[in-house]
Amino acid sequence: MINATGWVTFSYTPKAVKNYKPKAIKTINAFSKNGNRFDVQTVSPPFDREGDIALQVKCNFDINIKERYGFREGADYISVIGDELQQLLPMAGVPITQITNIHRF
Repeated sequence: MINATGWVTFSYTPKAVKNYKPKAIKTINAFSKNGNRFDVQTVSPPFDREGDIALQVKCNFDINIKERYGFREGADYISVIGDELQQLLPMAGVPITQITNIHRF
């Protein structure tokens, strides 16, 4: 298994604008399961994103990824982490990701 830590900023479409911040934090942090952890740091005020209401969320992540054939070093997984995060979190658009550590365990 490969472990990756860092932070990600992404757009999120809330179900309601009322009490959007605590609801967004609770919803995103609830995806912390199966050894993956997410910790929301900031939530922007609602804004218009192509006609939909959206929030910009920044959260820390600590995720585990299955090893892939042909990947020999942690750096080989850099291109994969954004895709993994998009599968794990309810994000809209392309995330901005900063990886702080990748290691095999």
